[in-house]
Amino acid sequence: MLAVYPLFILSLLYHTKTIYSKNDLCLKVCSCHSTFVKCSNASLTSVPDSLPQWSESLDLSSNKFGETLKIDIDDRLPLRTLLLNKNSLISLPFFTKKLNIISLNLAHNKIEKLDYIALQNLPNLETLDLKQNKLVFLKDNNFPQPSYIQTLNLNNNLISQLNVNCFVTLTNLIKLKLSHNKLNSLPIGLFKKLRNLKYLDLSKNNITIIEGLLFKDLINLEKLILQNNNIKDLKDGSFYGLKNLKRLHLEDNNLSSIEKGWLYGLNSLTILNISHNRIDQIKSGWEYCAELLELDLSFNELQCIEKSSLENLNKLTSLNLNNNKLTFIEEGSFNNTPSIAVLNMDHNILAWLIEDAKGSFNGLTNLKKLSLADTNILYIKKEAFCGLDNLEELNLMQNSIQEIQEDAFKCMPNLDVLYLNSSSLVCDCSLSWIKQPKVYENLPLDFTNISCGFPDQNKGKNLDQISESDFLCVKNSEKPMIIFHPESKMVLENQNITLKCGVNSSSSEKINFVWKKDNRDLEFVSMNHYSSFEFNGITQYSILNLYNISMSQSGKYQCVASNKHGITYSNRSSISVVIFPFFAKVPGNSSVKVGQQVKLECAANGHPAPQISWQKDGGNDFPAAQERRMQVVAKDDVFLIVHVKLVDMGIYSCTAKNVAGMIAANATLTVLEPPQIKNVMEKKQVYVGEEIVLECLSYGSPKPKMKWMKNGIPLITTSRHYFTAENQILVIVKTNIDDSGTYQCETANSYGIQMQEMEVLILPIYKSFMNKYIIGLIIILVIICIIIASAMLVLYIYGSRNPLLGLLNNADNKSLNYSTHSNDSGTGESPKRSHGKLFNQFKKLIIILRF
Repeated sequence: MLAVYPLFILSLLYHTKTIYSKNDLCLKVCSCHSTFVKCSNASLTSVPDSLPQWSESLDLSSNKFGETLKIDIDDRLPLRTLLLNKNSLISLPFFTKKLNIISLNLAHNKIEKLDYIALQNLPNLETLDLKQNKLVFLKDNNFPQPSYIQTLNLNNNLISQLNVNCFVTLTNLIKLKLSHNKLNSLPIGLFKKLRNLKYLDLSKNNITIIEGLLFKDLINLEKLILQNNNIKDLKDGSFYGLKNLKRLHLEDNNLSSIEKGWLYGLNSLTILNISHNRIDQIKSGWEYCAELLELDLSFNELQCIEKSSLENLNKLTSLNLNNNKLTFIEEGSFNNTPSIAVLNMDHNILAWLIEDAKGSFNGLTNLKKLSLADTNILYIKKEAFCGLDNLEELNLMQNSIQEIQEDAFKCMPNLDVLYLNSSSLVCDCSLSWIKQPKVYENLPLDFTNISCGFPDQNKGKNLDQISESDFLCVKNSEKPMIIFHPESKMVLENQNITLKCGVNSSSSEKINFVWKKDNRDLEFVSMNHYSSFEFNGITQYSILNLYNISMSQSGKYQCVASNKHGITYSNRSSISVVIFPFFAKVPGNSSVKVGQQVKLECAANGHPAPQISWQKDGGNDFPAAQERRMQVVAKDDVFLIVHVKLVDMGIYSCTAKNVAGMIAANATLTVLEPPQIKNVMEKKQVYVGEEIVLECLSYGSPKPKMKWMKNGIPLITTSRHYFTAENQILVIVKTNIDDSGTYQCETANSYGIQMQEMEVLILPIYKSFMNKYIIGLIIILVIICIIIASAMLVLYIYGSRNPLLGLLNNADNKSLNYSTHSNDSGTGESPKRSHGKLFNQFKKLIIILRF
């Protein structure tokens, strides 16, 4: 025990000394905590010479480091994080030794350019923060290679241009931030080496166009932020290649439509935000975004939702349509979105969904939360919410609701929260159902926020202050009732129209009529009133006259009839003022050479804005479109054809059409091309008296004229010279020797001349005859020789086999031999050899003759 005690004391003293040494090593201008050394706000102008040997994080922010900084830190330090933000550096600091720094913060300086040499001694750098500097241009090779940087923050700089190869060494990059710069465009190929990138922020720039295939190399990107730019156009295939993209932010841009072309390739997208644009139509069927869960289209200019607008969104759970100009949602539109749980349609003009339409929400069987605040709802019919069996929360705030029919909320058995704050309810017997105990106790409604507007005895009272007996009604009530509602109409601008409203009441008191437009009282209008007696009271009518109607008078009109016994509201009639289309730009005739481009301008005004369409020669067959040489630039009112060909020539019709009518204007496109000769003219020869045909097929625009010449002298039509196929074919009949020579064809139009020539040779007739005669004679002689030789051969063979003939032959041979012997004085040849030799020569002759 005594031996152990001194060891314990020594150990305690050693550890005490170690702790004291660490605290003592911390610089006087700094503070230390664990492995973190904080030297910020110390007015330092240079990096301290010595740091504690245990330093892993060093904070040198908010000091007075000048334009350049040389860092000479002991490379044995375990330093991993270095903060140099909020200084006055204009260039990257230079590290004299290789350090194991993983994170470098240079934010809030004045750095103007990047130099990969300055970062070469940071081989393990993973995070580089350069936000809030003065970078303007990123050139090639800004970062050393190899680079292990995974996070690069370039937010809040002045970057206006990115060289296409500025990021090629950042092959390990995972997160790239380029927000709040001055980028107008992005070069194709900029991201070709960033295959590991998962997060890309390009928000708050001035990007106007996203070209097709721009992001095709970002195969692992999961989140792309493009909000707060000025994007007007998304080309087809703009997001092609982003097969793993989950979130896409396009809010606060200048997009006008949603189209299938730029959605192509977004097969994994789950969240799409396109709010705060100027989208007025949805052209896409969303087939490329079948995995979408959240879609935000709020704060746009949508006027209607059609069935096709939400097709293929079977997995969508959240849809924001608030703050648009919606007036119409086609029945069955929500049949394509059965999974929606949250639907927001606040601040639109959708009263008819609740007041008139039936089955508006069919298909939304899983909807939990529905918001219809400030949508001009006046009445709630009992079938209004049918189909919402699982709805839990309904928001009807900021609607001047006057009437709620009995069982209006019965179709929502799971409703837990109902927001309603109307002060215009008609609290007569038609609303007495709401005070029945079963309804009053179970309806999830704050009755203190709802007050009556009619009748007088209940006016201004909250529903919780009124008993069931206070909801009174009387037979043959003197309260006015609408029996004739004004009709909806569509009229041309500057026409006159009338709207009629009929009200019945058992009282003879004069009805006070007020006309409203879009829920506002109309002033300074012409109205006529008259009445007629009916069996149960008096029917009074009001006629509203609208003269020389203008666009500003479009809207929903409503007749409000009242007397001292009550008030009633008619249906709202829709008055649509349309303007017949008229041309602002009319296409003009154009002439253009082959290979050039041509622009045909056409623009029309009217209301609704007319749709512009084009036809060629009365049809929709555009060779330029089939060959992808045609563009319709809607924003510039231009119909553009590039690399013009002859097939593009014709009459182009521009048609402007809206509901008021249609107008059309024609323009002729003339394609100009120098003359060309299709075929190559080759030398020809015929015999005297035969026919010869010379072809010189040409094309061009305008159609070229053809001229023939012989030896430079123009040819004309004669009894032997004929021109056909618009002078492209020359026919010479009954040729003679004089027709031989050099023939030229010349084709010409106002844009050029082309010529070809060929030699024509007419052969004399005797040469033809002699050649034929000699050849025939030779053939006859050969045949005769063959016949003679064949006959002699047959006789010889036959003689050798016939004995009698053999005796005669022997006698002849003896005689021949005798004769031969008598004459064979000096040759030395026997008669037999002579005979064999003769026979062999005869056979050779036969062979030669056969040849």
